[in-house]
Amino acid sequence: MKDVKNVKILIALLLMGFVVLVSGCESPDVKTTATVEKSLTLNGITVHYSGDASLSEAKATIGFVRDVINPEKEMDVYLKKSDGAYTVGLTSTYKSADEIEDFLKFYLPMIASEMSQDVFGGAHVTLQILDDERNVLESAESKYSYVNSGDIYVWYSGTGKEDAQKVLNYAVSLVGSGSWDIILEKSDVYHVKAMSAFRSREEIGSSNEEIYKKMASDLSSRLEGKVMLHVLDPNGKEIAVFNG
Repeated sequence: MKDVKNVKILIALLLMGFVVLVSGCESPDVKTTATVEKSLTLNGITVHYSGDASLSEAKATIGFVRDVINPEKEMDVYLKKSDGAYTVGLTSTYKSADEIEDFLKFYLPMIASEMSQDVFGGAHVTLQILDDERNVLESAESKYSYVNSGDIYVWYSGTGKEDAQKVLNYAVSLVGSGSWDIILEKSDVYHVKAMSAFRSREEIGSSNEEIYKKMASDLSSRLEGKVMLHVLDPNGKEIAVFNG
């Protein structure tokens, strides 16, 4: 079974091209404009924050961008808090939504979810990709919580942390280490969506197909319920389904 890049690596690759709208700020720098928008610059990352967003939240946002995205260039982020929810805008060089890569669109809810859990204490986050005039090109909302072991992540919704940990433990037992993102959702059945490096059903091959079938069966036993295992290509498109 092939490894895939985890969400943090994908974020870093995508956001290297993000443009800077404000220059000349020294680190640290806090200022207030006529629109009551403040900005904080640390280590080349500028967060413009408004509404109920605080200085400490702006600092935490910078920490997330630094640690998770780790941009090689200076970067601008727009943060707004209202009624306990957060909107985070990332200014990009994209001119239209059609230019945004499919895998970034797929991962955006996970990025928003990671920011919600790690920065804002589980509060709702809307994450936006903006053009250089701050028009919204793509938007996603936080919808998952996550558990991880190293670079193996299980993103879960509709079920609890205990189920997610079972899936994570199984994934670790299966591959040991490496980069792997798995989505766990529950409705009438458990839907386990496993990222892969395969581009088509044909690429999976018979040997890996047997691994996926066993994975579906094993997870069904561990979760004590029916499992549908969805194999996803690197862009998040489903290429195969196996029933457990």
